[in-house]
Amino acid sequence: MRRKLSITLLTTIMLFSLWQLTESVSAQQELSLAKILTGLQTQGKTPETSTLAARNIYITKRVQTYGVTFRLTTEIEKELRVAGASNALLAAIRANGPAAPTPTPYSNANRPSASFKDLWIDYDITEAGKKGMRIHVKFTAYAMKGLDAYLAIYFLDKNGNSLKDSGGDSAYASSLDTVAVYRELKPGYDPAEYADYTIFMPYAELDLPDGNHDLTMDVKLIYKAGGAIQDLTKEKFVYKQGNVAVCPAPSAVTAKSNRVWVDYNVTEGGKKGMRVHVNFEVTGLLGIDSLLTARVQKADGTFLTNSNSGYSNRAGELAVSFEMTPGFATTAYKDADIFIPYNEIIIGRGKWNLSLDIDVNCGDGKMLKHLDAYEFEFERP
Repeated sequence: MRRKLSITLLTTIMLFSLWQLTESVSAQQELSLAKILTGLQTQGKTPETSTLAARNIYITKRVQTYGVTFRLTTEIEKELRVAGASNALLAAIRANGPAAPTPTPYSNANRPSASFKDLWIDYDITEAGKKGMRIHVKFTAYAMKGLDAYLAIYFLDKNGNSLKDSGGDSAYASSLDTVAVYRELKPGYDPAEYADYTIFMPYAELDLPDGNHDLTMDVKLIYKAGGAIQDLTKEKFVYKQGNVAVCPAPSAVTAKSNRVWVDYNVTEGGKKGMRVHVNFEVTGLLGIDSLLTARVQKADGTFLTNSNSGYSNRAGELAVSFEMTPGFATTAYKDADIFIPYNEIIIGRGKWNLSLDIDVNCGDGKMLKHLDAYEFEFERP
């Protein structure tokens, strides 16, 4: 009886010890942030540790095998990049970290949110030796007292695509390697009023070639641990990079329309619409990035609106343009064509008498000359 009891007790002790060892090894195998930082910055004599590139490969494999004990926040990513982490290692950490914490359930009354008030920009500001723009945002935060968050601004091109980061200062890039800028936020009140919350964006970090660029700022509040709190606004602006010819005054430009015609029920890029053709001449825009723009107007003179950044101007009007840089003092365009998808013509059902208002604009959208008008009938089923 005593022997059976001793064997049972010994078996129990061995199983418990094995369980403890397994738990210890499992905990050790998950890599902490400190271990990864130390591994990146410590040069060893083995092939796996002799160079930074080799250490990145070695640590990446371990992360893929064992996982990590932390989530890849914006701040942690910046710290790892400074330590020499490769994009492959960062991707592995992002994919093998612990799952995002379950958000605290909020009722509609106490869910973190914000209301946007205003945005304005100061251009050509120098800060810490860098030239750029200072972005001012006015908003009110609700149910965010003590919450770690960021005011985040992402930058989009004229087609709504995110600007790609070319590997400059990681403080101006998102985890997806797109251009972005962040400022920490931790409200001390509820609600919290921010009458002028500023972020500085260096021009060089936009990573754009010389020329005039129609850009959009996508402004959001996000959790510091990751995830969106509130979309605040999308603000269009024009950015000029390098020595670009300045658009002249309207009085220095002349334009003449010779003919306007339209092809209906055309398919382009999988969308059905109308292609507008314009034969015209323009004088006074030699070497200037400019636009031939068509807006759609109702019979009462009001312009149709559109919230799609690829088919709207700064006033939110439906506007589609033909980009041009005239190569002569007087340049003739025999067939400048503009495609307008039917689904971007936002109007109620029925038949409508509409017209195309066709203008010559600066590259920033400022109108230089009204060129022509073209009436047409549009039916929305």
